[in-house]
Amino acid sequence: MSQGISFAGLGSGLDTDSIIKQLIAIERRPVTLIQRRQVELEQEKAAIGSINSSLLSLKDSVAKLESDDLFSIVNADSDDSGRVSVSASNEAAAGTFSVEVVELAQSRRLSSRSFGSISDSLGLSGDFTINGKGVELAADDSLLDIRDKINAADPGVSAQILTVASGDTRMILTADEVGADGFSIQDASSTNVLQGLGFTSSSTGIKNAFASGGRSGQFLASDQAVGTLLGLNSSPSGTITVGDEEVVIDLATDTLEGIRDKINAVAPTGVTATVSSSLEEGITRHRLEVEGTTNLIDDGGVLENLGVLASDGSLAEEIVTGAESDVFVSTSTAIGSLLGLANAPSATIQVGGVDVDIDLATDSLTNIQTKINDAAPPGVVATITSSSDDDGNTEFSLRIDGTGSFTDSGNVLESIGILVGSNNAFESVAQVLTANTALQENGTLVHATNDGAKTDELASGSDVVGGLITSTASGTVAIGDKTVAIDLANDSLNDIRDAINAAAPTGVTATVNATGPSTFELEISGTTSFTDDGNVLQDLGVVTAATTLDTDTRLSDILGAGVQVGDTISINGVNNAGDQVAGTFSIASGNVKVQSLLTSIEQTFGGDVEASIDAQGRINVKDLQGGASQLALTLTSNNEGGGSLDFGTQSLTTSGVDARSAELQAGQNSFFQINGITLSRSTNSVTDAVQGVTLNLLEAEEGQLVNISIDKDDTSALRGDIQSFVDEFNSVMDLIDEASAFDQDTQQGGPLTGDSTLISVQAELRSVVSKQIGGLSEGFDALVLVGVSFNRSGRLEIDEERLTTALDKNLEEVRKLFVAQGNTSEEGIEFVSTNSRTRDGNYAVEVIQAATKANVLGTVEFTGSLSTDQTLTLIDNVTGKPAVISLAAGSNLDDVISSINTQLASDVAEVRRGLTANTTNGTQAIDADTAFADIFGAGVQNGDTIRINTTDHEGNSSSTAFTIGDTATDTVGDLLTQIRSTLNGQVSVNVDAEGRISVTDNQVGNSDMTVTLIEENEGGGSLNFGSIEAETEGRFSLDITAANTDGKLELGHNGFGSRNGFSMEEDSAELGLVAGSFDGKNVEGTINGEAADGFGRILTGSLDAENVAGLSLRVNLVENEVAAEGQDAGSVDLIFGVARRLSDSLGSITDKFEGTLTNRGKAIDDTIEDLGDRVVDMERRIEQKRLNLVGRFASLEGTIANLQSQGNFLSGQLAGLSR
Repeated sequence: MSQGISFAGLGSGLDTDSIIKQLIAIERRPVTLIQRRQVELEQEKAAIGSINSSLLSLKDSVAKLESDDLFSIVNADSDDSGRVSVSASNEAAAGTFSVEVVELAQSRRLSSRSFGSISDSLGLSGDFTINGKGVELAADDSLLDIRDKINAADPGVSAQILTVASGDTRMILTADEVGADGFSIQDASSTNVLQGLGFTSSSTGIKNAFASGGRSGQFLASDQAVGTLLGLNSSPSGTITVGDEEVVIDLATDTLEGIRDKINAVAPTGVTATVSSSLEEGITRHRLEVEGTTNLIDDGGVLENLGVLASDGSLAEEIVTGAESDVFVSTSTAIGSLLGLANAPSATIQVGGVDVDIDLATDSLTNIQTKINDAAPPGVVATITSSSDDDGNTEFSLRIDGTGSFTDSGNVLESIGILVGSNNAFESVAQVLTANTALQENGTLVHATNDGAKTDELASGSDVVGGLITSTASGTVAIGDKTVAIDLANDSLNDIRDAINAAAPTGVTATVNATGPSTFELEISGTTSFTDDGNVLQDLGVVTAATTLDTDTRLSDILGAGVQVGDTISINGVNNAGDQVAGTFSIASGNVKVQSLLTSIEQTFGGDVEASIDAQGRINVKDLQGGASQLALTLTSNNEGGGSLDFGTQSLTTSGVDARSAELQAGQNSFFQINGITLSRSTNSVTDAVQGVTLNLLEAEEGQLVNISIDKDDTSALRGDIQSFVDEFNSVMDLIDEASAFDQDTQQGGPLTGDSTLISVQAELRSVVSKQIGGLSEGFDALVLVGVSFNRSGRLEIDEERLTTALDKNLEEVRKLFVAQGNTSEEGIEFVSTNSRTRDGNYAVEVIQAATKANVLGTVEFTGSLSTDQTLTLIDNVTGKPAVISLAAGSNLDDVISSINTQLASDVAEVRRGLTANTTNGTQAIDADTAFADIFGAGVQNGDTIRINTTDHEGNSSSTAFTIGDTATDTVGDLLTQIRSTLNGQVSVNVDAEGRISVTDNQVGNSDMTVTLIEENEGGGSLNFGSIEAETEGRFSLDITAANTDGKLELGHNGFGSRNGFSMEEDSAELGLVAGSFDGKNVEGTINGEAADGFGRILTGSLDAENVAGLSLRVNLVENEVAAEGQDAGSVDLIFGVARRLSDSLGSITDKFEGTLTNRGKAIDDTIEDLGDRVVDMERRIEQKRLNLVGRFASLEGTIANLQSQGNFLSGQLAGLSR
């Protein structure tokens, strides 16, 4: 606020402002001191922050030295890194070897057929799969749309568009990964979209043949020694493996028959050896066949020389007895959902000549297996096999053994990978020209007379014909050689008669005859030539409807053409090679037929084309030479007789295409040799040929060797890491010294001079680095002993010679000096890990209870088979998810175990099904083709809406509205499509056999998918699909296994501990099982007598334990071992090296919550804040004092002013008296 105008000292003559300022300045001296202290504290805080940052950098350097991997020193070198580059890990052994790259691995590439445009709709609709991922095409999709859909599906291939030339555009699919496996692409709907795109042909073959054995090469005799037949100077011999048995073979003496007998004598399980014979070109040839196993292991080149195995160890010629499907992650989820198909195919296929009905929208692998076995094709058995992928996940496939005869329909078998379309069987395509005009043949006379025709009988000759026969046809018809305009909406029979007679066709007379009391007809005499227009003559009953032109049609009978005898047709064109051709066809009589014209066209082209009439009455001309063609044709009707014959323009409808293969490049594995041994891999980055070595194959050239050397003596990188540690440590020491230094000359100290915290931190770090570590080998239990020590300035320095010697000659001892290690005295205990709260030392381990797995064992030996179908429901405690297992009547114990394990190992997709079944008549279930008007009792009206509320697999919500525009044409399938669209195509939706809506998640595993349909029924109807509830919960495989234990069924969880349990909901008297909950036990015990917590088999020191907090041990003991040997389980010896100890110290110093320097910084902040509060308080009091002084001086000035005024008054009075 304004202080107004001040005239200090006017009365007294004193400079009161100056006096007040000086007095206040004296009062503010404590404030200045405090503010100076605040600045000093900020400097201390900055110094601590700088030191803390340096300590964190030191901690990073120390962390490297904590790692065991750092001390495994490997250097890899290639003498031609442009051909083969190399890197190595710590597992590599020192040494040298040579590499020869024979062939590089390459990725598979396919090309579509040629398209004229990238943006025009292709008219292809349906589904196909790439590597098991579904891609849905719509009829209006262009080549660009299809490319984008493929790339969006991310199926392991990239789709690109290649423009070869103007009007020649193709789609190229390239595998993301190199290797012979390439990628699979299969039609998954009956519309054959891959054939339409030109990726596959109509030819199919078995995709995954199931081999049950192998054949040898062919030999001219079966009773002569194989070595002699091969002309070998030194025949190989060895002990080969066939199935589960070994066989000694010597090709110098053994014949094919002898080898056969030796194999059969040792009797490998399920294996039979035979010698087959065949007559080829008059010569009998013999071969050994081994069936029942593919486990054939060579020794000494015996099987390779026989021709049974190839050089890479694979079967040279397999004995194929069946096929396997692609692999799937679930046996119980519908195949259509696993493939993500919008409209999964359904058809009747044939397996071994027997029909089997398959619907991939609802059928799982298990369903298909059951259907095939129920159909019982002769000698055929369908089973489900399991395997593991590279990540250990279980995969399943359908194996059909006993036949190679498969007949597909609707691409059902191709969808599941039993069959696959060929990418190579593309024959040349012949060029085809088609006219753009469809011609018709005149209708025949209905009521023909000797010289004319009659109409139908009508009720009147004078009334309008249209009213009598309900027709409004009108047109200008030809009768004889004249045309007559007739309008049935206005003309009577009499009018038509008069119009014909007025036109006066040559020799023609029209009359109306009374054929009865009230019936009349029009008779036209003098001609049988009638050409209709606008269906006038057809409605009158004179002629039948015109028909499509065919080869037997007379040219004079072509509708509306008016062909006359003597007319000619000019034939001009270009043949396949581009040479011009020309000819003229003459119509010599009224009986000349279209076939004669076609023959003339063929003759004009020298017999190199085929001319025909298509179903629409158009002329087609096909080049008889397949492939690219210049064929062109022009037909010109000269119409000399005044007619209007016109065959239209001949346009290209099928381009001639040379024979081709869609496969531009086959996927190929790399082939290379290491020290002369041939290897093959599906990649050019080879990590598993030489332990710990990665070879990158970059260029192939047969015969060119690249020398690789692995050296484990180069410790330069490790020395660099130790040097970095020393540098970072000294940097910290420098900062601490700088912050705490005191200059004797200037008598000035650093911001942290004498700071006890800093002194303590420095002392602790130096102590950790210099301290001797117990438990290590003598001479290697302190850094100073390996060349890292303090100099006189308190800085670490390295004795290069000593450190290098230690690293080169005693690397393992140096490693122990830095890292943490835990050594246990007993095999039943394993050291796992520690944390920063664990202290080193030797600790006794006591195990009170060994960890166990949850299990239940049947009480009866099950030697027979199940008498009835049974259901077993197991619920996993970890996930809370159930597995519902169907056990079929007649199953023995092995069958029961297989069924249980297959279901437990299978991933499952969520299935939701409506609770209300709808029908069309009270009994017949609705299906996708049912119109809404046909849903029984629903009363659906045009304009009714259905609200679709959904959540997808991840729980994301969506909502759309489906409007029924026309109840007669809109179908339930349209609603299903909208549901799928609302869920972004991530589900399969269908109507089941009972008329209920079923929704299946296309992703397996735990799912948040929901679907709610709200039928608004605005038109007053009662449409209701019911609540769509979970029928099958989505889940991943459950970690529970069934086994045969002494003839009893045992169910057990594969994980240890109390959380890894399960429950069973049903009893099974036959299997000796009783419903209940079954839990494992956690390990119980102590470490160093201190409390420890058990989690499965892991025993961990409790958080409040004094020494062993965070120490984790794996206890591999079982209950009977603990019972037999007692609770004493030995001891664990923890030795913390320098890096580990320093890491712990640095962690406690720099912890951002409770670290030493963090707390020191917080204390400074608190002090600064307190001082700030004091300054504010003091400033308030000083200001109050200043105001008080101002008031007092102002009062003084007022008093003096009054006194002066009184004095002046008295002086004036006295002066007046004196006068």
